[in-house]
This record gives sequence, structure tokens and C-alpha cells, in this order.
Amino acid sequence: MRNKHNSLTKRWLMLSASNMGLQLMGFAYRIALGRLAGAEGMGVSALAMQVYSVLYSVCVSGISVAVTGMSARVYVKRGVAGVDSVVRFALCVLMSLLLPLALGVLALREQIAADVLCDMRTADALWLIPICILLTGVENVMKSALFGMNRVKIASLSEFIEQTIRYSLVILLLLSFGIGEHRLSAFLIMLGMTLSEIFSVSFLTVSYMKALRTEKSRLCSQKVFSRKRFMAIAAPSVATSASATLLSSASTVVFPARLKKAGFSAESAVGMLGRISGMAEPLMCLPAAFVGALCAVLMPEISASHENGDIRCIRNRVRKAFLTAGAFGLLTAAVIPFAPRLCEILFSETLTPKLAALIGIKTIVGYFLAVTVSVMNGIYEHKRVLLNAVCGEAIQFLLIWALTAMPALNVYGYMLGMIIGDGLRLAMNAAIIMRRTLKKRPSV
Repeated sequence: MRNKHNSLTKRWLMLSASNMGLQLMGFAYRIALGRLAGAEGMGVSALAMQVYSVLYSVCVSGISVAVTGMSARVYVKRGVAGVDSVVRFALCVLMSLLLPLALGVLALREQIAADVLCDMRTADALWLIPICILLTGVENVMKSALFGMNRVKIASLSEFIEQTIRYSLVILLLLSFGIGEHRLSAFLIMLGMTLSEIFSVSFLTVSYMKALRTEKSRLCSQKVFSRKRFMAIAAPSVATSASATLLSSASTVVFPARLKKAGFSAESAVGMLGRISGMAEPLMCLPAAFVGALCAVLMPEISASHENGDIRCIRNRVRKAFLTAGAFGLLTAAVIPFAPRLCEILFSETLTPKLAALIGIKTIVGYFLAVTVSVMNGIYEHKRVLLNAVCGEAIQFLLIWALTAMPALNVYGYMLGMIIGDGLRLAMNAAIIMRRTLKKRPSV
């Protein structure tokens, strides 16, 4: 039950502290990874992770959005009994989506590595991805339900311990077996990630079952959980995540190939991917811990206010969320001048000031974009999130395809395409939010 002692600010600060610890720990992990696997090894791992991202977007991401939103709605009226109905149905949906895709990846992994990812060194890592997605899916359903019930502390603790286990395992595995062999490095990184998920699933499941036993349900005369309504949220969310991730992954996969068109060698092209995704972007994204925490607690709050028709509360939440994203955007901008030197010190890799500036701009746009997506999911605008995501990502892919292959632009063309695509999505999302929050009462 929501109360004054469990305010949005308190939950945000709690989750922010956890996320910031994770961000700093993850940053140290990437420094170690850069030194153990190198830029090219991180590039091979980044290519394999595109398959993970696609499966995650189809099987996990949209379901998590639906569980968070529906849990917040039914918890207000029905309590834990309503949340349990949401969780059980969500797990059934997860398995029905994952099973055929997992079998496809396992059966076609050699073809995927050769023809889709264009790098056979990713093939071994593909064995583990379906298992990892299964564990991640169960973890996210449980975590989303706990978020919907405002049990942020449990979810944060689980995430912190899981990441600690993951980083420790990967570094230990690389030190023991994987230095210098990029194919093995990508496999070991995925192995550490998969093993760490076992803890999260166990911990969150036990915590969730404890909540069911200890908290009483509330009486409600009306039906508060509808499978049809769940799918009305989940289906467009899955479609949004899947389409956006497919286009985003396509942009990542074609990036080395388009760089080769611009005159780069195959090794330097894959190395550039690792340098951007595994080194420079994590350096710029340290404040993202706070923005991610804000989005995690914002959506269930918006969902609950939407359920009660409290448009004034929604408007206030949106305004404060944008101000917070802007504050952390300024913090990211302050890091940009120092990024090239920091990248050289921490990763022993070069980063030009121009590339640092473009990565910083993309990161800041991403903060505001994440806030708008959370708000739109909270006010039941899932279909418009889908439409805007497809439009933005499609334009982004076309720009990356065209600009990255230009010798005069090369990697800068890639970053420009990313910024323009995300900026377009942000503008379309913001326009819808402004229009919806001017209404007297949100429609259900």
C-alpha cells in the first residue's frame, strides 16, 4: 500500500544509490574487461549480445512493462492476490514466446554467427543465450511485480548482488581461460552472465513468495485483473521493444561492415565497436544510474495515478522527471571535455574530442527519451510508443547505413545517425505527453 513514508523520492533515492554502486562497479568491470579481452574481444562480445538483445526484447522487455504497470494497478485495489494472478499469467506468456525462439537459435547458431553477425567467433556464445534469457525472464517478472508493490529495496539488493557475482565470475573466467582468444572470451563473458542469473532468480522468487505469505489481500467487488488488458499492454510493448531492438541491433551489426566500406580494416572496425560500446559509452553513462532508477519507480507511480484519474499528480511527476533528467544531462556534459584523457588512462585506448562530444550528446538525449517512454507506458500509450520507436529506429538505421560508409564521416556518421534517430523519437514522445497531460482526466 502506498503511503507517505514510501514516497517516490525515497524509492528513487534508494534505487539510485543501488544503481550508482552498480554503475561504478560495472565501470571498473569494463576497465578490467578492456584490459583482459581488448577492444576487439569486447567487439566480438558486443556482436553476440545482439542476439541476446533481440530475444530479450521479444520475450522479456514487453512482459516486464506489463507486469510493472498491471501490478501497480491491481495492488492498489486487490493487494498481493491480484499481483499473483499477473505473475502467473506473465510466466506462461514468457515460456510460450521463448521456447520456439530458443530452439531456433540453438538449431541455427552457426548460420546466425556466419550470415547475420558476420563473425564466426560469436558462435560458441550463442549456446548459452537461450538459457540466460530464460533465467533473466523469470527474474524480471519477479522484479517487476516487486516494483509494482513498491518493494524497491528487495529488487535493488538482488540486482546489486547479482552484478557483483557476474563481474567476479567473468573476470575470474577470463583470467583462468580466456586471455588472447576472442572467441573464447565472448563465450566466457556470456557464461559468467548466465551463472549470475541463477542467484537473482532464486533470491527474487523466495522474496516474492514470502510477500504472498505475509501480506494480506484486499477485498474488491470488481474484477481488477484482465488477461485481455494485460495483453493490450504487453503486445504493443513487445512489438515496440522487438522492432526497436531489431533495428538497433541491425545498426550495431552493420556498423563494422560499413566502416570497412569507409576504409577501415576488419579488425579495426570490430575494435571500434568495442571501443564505443564497451569503453566510451559506459564512461559517459555514469549518471544514467540515477535516470534509470527514476524511470523504474516513475512508471508504476504514473500507472497508479492513471488508474485513479489523478491527472494533476501525473503532470507534477512528469515535470519533476524532466527536470531531474536535465540535471543529470548537465552532469554528463561536464564530463565530455575530460572523456578522451580518461579513456586513455583507464582503457589505454584513444578517443577523439569530437567523438566524445557526439557520444555525450547521444547519452543526454537518451536520458530524456527514457523518461518519455516510462511516462507513456504509464498513461497507457503503448501503441504510440511502438509507432514512434519504429519510426525513429528505422530512420536511425538508414542514416547509419548511409553516413558510416562515407570516408569523411565514418564513425562520426554512425553517432550522428544515432543522435538524429533518438532525437526524433524524443520529440514525438514529448508531443504526445504534452497533449495527454493537458486533459482533465486520462482515458483508460
